[in-house]
Amino acid sequence: MYIPSSWLVLLAALGSAGEVAAAVNTPPGYPKIRLPYGFARTLFFDDFSDTWGGYLPSPEKWTVDVGTSYPGGHENWGTGEVQAYTRDRSNIRVTERQTLQITPIRVAHGAWTSARIETTPNWDFGCSPGRRLRIEARIRLGNDPVSKQLGIWPAFWALGSAYRGNYWNWPDIGEIDILESVNGESKVRRVAHCGAEPGGACNEPSGLANIADFVPRGAWHTFAWEVDRRFARPGWGRESMSWYVDGDRRWSLSEADVNNSTAWRALVENRKMILLNVAVGGSLPDVVAGVKTPTEQTLGGPGASMEIDYVGAWEG
Repeated sequence: MYIPSSWLVLLAALGSAGEVAAAVNTPPGYPKIRLPYGFARTLFFDDFSDTWGGYLPSPEKWTVDVGTSYPGGHENWGTGEVQAYTRDRSNIRVTERQTLQITPIRVAHGAWTSARIETTPNWDFGCSPGRRLRIEARIRLGNDPVSKQLGIWPAFWALGSAYRGNYWNWPDIGEIDILESVNGESKVRRVAHCGAEPGGACNEPSGLANIADFVPRGAWHTFAWEVDRRFARPGWGRESMSWYVDGDRRWSLSEADVNNSTAWRALVENRKMILLNVAVGGSLPDVVAGVKTPTEQTLGGPGASMEIDYVGAWEG
């Protein structure tokens, strides 16, 4: 989700392993804890069942980011977004259903607040050579009309944990956007960021990107990113990564597509943290909407929220 404010129009204009059931508009269900088929070890998991309703998520698993930047980092989180992140329960809380809800709120004088969390350093992980890695979450996005969600920017992503304390080494440390959806659209953007900027192996600052059309809002969907470092046959360039929606593979990149071994390792092998947030305004929603966002009609509140049933990472 970290992208400099020089997002290119190209990204906005892009058109559009089945163990997960198709999306259904039903409450979160149990059992949530399970190993996806073909995976042997849980690297991280949170279904928020160990936290009382109304409280923040576990501090052993999550850091709650606050303000408009990391200390000494890029202003407005590097993307031009306008909200301030808080720990306020109006912005982030575990619900009585044992889900996590992140809600952007319009406050006085047109200002905005929202929330962003990242996994703590104890849970950093990467994908070793010869192994597989899967990061997955079950998420429901608010379904207010597009006119009331201009500027709303929910995201589920993974970032190289070497970003902690540096904040100026992007995109070299690698970033994977598993879910980005802006302005209330029923579309999901998937992006890989790596290498040098501008240009480089991942075409920065836009990244290597793809859009999945028609992922209905207001319903639960499972979003996943999977790395396969088992070699299909000897030789460089055979590793791959894939993005899934509700168990269907929607897009893949290979090591040969990136064509840079250092950048590829940053994406798949370097240790990572998981992030969940809802931004407001910024380069991407502005480009997609064709206007400065948020607008006077942007509402915020529950209809613009992101609700998370569970999030996990597994190695196989």
